[in-house]
Amino acid sequence: MAEYELSRRYVDEQAVETSLQHGIRVEALANSLPVVSTALAAHLAFVASVSAPDQIIQIGATAGVAGAAIHRGAPKAIITTIDHDSEALDRERRSLLRMGHAPAWIRNISGDPLQVLPRMSESSYDLVLISATLDHVAAHIQHALRLVRPGGTILVCNALNHGRVADPARRDPVTQSLRSLIREFSRHPDFIVATLPIDGGLLQISLPSR
Repeated sequence: MAEYELSRRYVDEQAVETSLQHGIRVEALANSLPVVSTALAAHLAFVASVSAPDQIIQIGATAGVAGAAIHRGAPKAIITTIDHDSEALDRERRSLLRMGHAPAWIRNISGDPLQVLPRMSESSYDLVLISATLDHVAAHIQHALRLVRPGGTILVCNALNHGRVADPARRDPVTQSLRSLIREFSRHPDFIVATLPIDGGLLQISLPSR
């Protein structure tokens, strides 16, 4: 455990953000908003870069930090964010604009994702980032599977529920649901799946191209 913690700190310290990204992070922390680590932000930028998405959807706003990282990897993608909190959506938009994202490529939808997602077009997105609360994570993933194109990727933040999933003594409904989801997708022959112990855990689901 000590070795893992040492490595985690090293990776986090080595992840380099641009001055704009750092400013967005500092502002979010000053407002006591939860932010992804620099290591996870770097990974999100990497995934966005290698997947070269045209259309990205965020289910749940991220205080602008994750959005800024995604912009860094895919600066010309159309980024759609769904959240019931209009203030969080405004913050996400301001952060993307600070990063230089074109206003026309930023789309915010205010509303409950469970009500909005069923109305979204099928197979329309290359990258889906699920960062909403975990209460409805199974439903969000099912919607994401419908929305993502073949060859696309779904990323689920906090998928290990900050260590609870790995602890067999934790039997609350959310943690048990996450265990089942990770087990189900990891064993499914039609998906490429990897779960990383970054921050609260990151579940990555890739749909092979047809």
